[in-house]
Amino acid sequence: MSEKSAVRLIDELGRIVLPVEARQVMDWGEKTPVEIWVNATDNELVIKRHTVSCHYCGSTEKLKEYRKKYICPVCQRLIAEL
Repeated sequence: MSEKSAVRLIDELGRIVLPVEARQVMDWGEKTPVEIWVNATDNELVIKRHTVSCHYCGSTEKLKEYRKKYICPVCQRLIAEL
């Protein structure tokens, strides 16, 4: 589906159904968390799989959750030294 496009209508609640072919290519199933980015300049939306990352530096390695935010070991040490 990388070369194809599909036209979908937005329903009365603002929803759009992603084509099954696109979801299969992306390996997205039910309950897959996605991020939606708005590029108003180019009049575009970007949808990508959500990945958990450190709240401070963006790292995705060895994260721990603290107060509904994730933090990596490096940032944990830096904060502890303050």
